[in-house]
Parts: sequence; structure tokens; C-alpha cells
Amino acid sequence: MSDTTRRDGVSLAKGPIALIGLTLLAAGVLAYFLGDDSFKTSNFPDGTSNGDEFLGFEVNGWTAVLLAGSGLLLLLAAPLHWGAKTMGIIVGLILGAASVIALVDKNDVLGLAAANGPTKLLLGAAAAALLIFSLLPKVGKKDHDREREVVASPRERVVERDVVERDAGATSAGTATRDHDRDHDHSSHDHGVGDHDRTTRDQSTERVAPDREDDRPLR
Repeated sequence: MSDTTRRDGVSLAKGPIALIGLTLLAAGVLAYFLGDDSFKTSNFPDGTSNGDEFLGFEVNGWTAVLLAGSGLLLLLAAPLHWGAKTMGIIVGLILGAASVIALVDKNDVLGLAAANGPTKLLLGAAAAALLIFSLLPKVGKKDHDREREVVASPRERVVERDVVERDAGATSAGTATRDHDRDHDHSSHDHGVGDHDRTTRDQSTERVAPDREDDRPLR
């Protein structure tokens, strides 16, 4: 039976990854418009970049782009299970690397994105969450398949029974036809034997008749 309505299960990764993406996108947009929107560079990659604080997070234009761009990529990939997992791993590694670099540099990310303690914590937490949620599978596929098989089995049994009945009918018809042909052959053979016997008796009678005529006395 074709399975055009089979459900592949519920993804445990799509929802959380989409939520993280939405949060990062909103944070990046707000940081750009309400925080620091400058894109200053200070001797990339070894310089020091500073920004303004927004809700306790030090940000500048590069930080806002990093957050908003990561969120947008996650939202675009979230509708598909494999897309959400793949993009979650990629963005998670990028944010994790940015957090580690900021911790080592203590001021920014490669002299571009400004980052203080809360900003580093935000990047690291987002990276860890994305990597964890990207490992989550789908659930419910096996249970749904078993339910579908239980529902479909009576129909399959009906179809199988119809096929068996048709095969049995065809076999009975074929047997009846063979019996009829065999009876017809026997009948034809019996008629043939009867005709042969009558012909033999007629020939014998014709041979005997002249002999009797010869035996009659002459007058």
C-alpha cells in the first residue's frame, strides 16, 4: 500500500533551534539600533575594539551583525530537520569560536566585534545550546508506523482474500472445463466404437447372405 500520508516523526531540534535563532536575530537588531552601530576596526586581528553597552552587553556594529546574521541563518534552516541540525552545528561552532577568542583576547573578537563578560557568556551559551539541540533526533516515527500498519492490515487482508477467491474460482472453472472436455472425448470415443461395431456386423451379414443363397437346392 502506498504511504502518501506517512508522518516521519516530530523533530526535537527544529523548535529550539528556531527559538534560539529568533532570539539572536532580535538581539542583533536591537543592539544595532539601540546600542553601538559603528563598524570600526583596530588593527585586525590583533587590535582592540570597544563599543557601547546595551542591557549590560558591550556591542558594536560587528557584534550586532554576528548576532543577527547567526539568528537569520538559523531561522532560514529551521523548517527542515536536517537543515536545522546542520545549521545549528555550523552556527554553534562559529559562536563558540567567537566566545573563546573573546575570552583569550579579553576585549573583542579579532579586533572587530566588541565583547565584555556578559557578551562572551551570551556567545558561549548560545553555542553550547545549539550544539546540544543539533544532536536531538526525531521521535514518534516507529509508533506512527505501527499504528498505520494496524489500521491498514484489515484492508490488506480483504484484498488478499479477494485475490484468493478469484484464484480459487479460476481453478474451479479450469477444472470444470477439463472435466467437460474429458467427458466429451469419452463420448466421442464411445460413438466411434459403436459405429465401428455396426459397420463390422453389416459387412459380416453381407458375406453370409450370398453363402446362404448358394446353399439353396436347385429345383
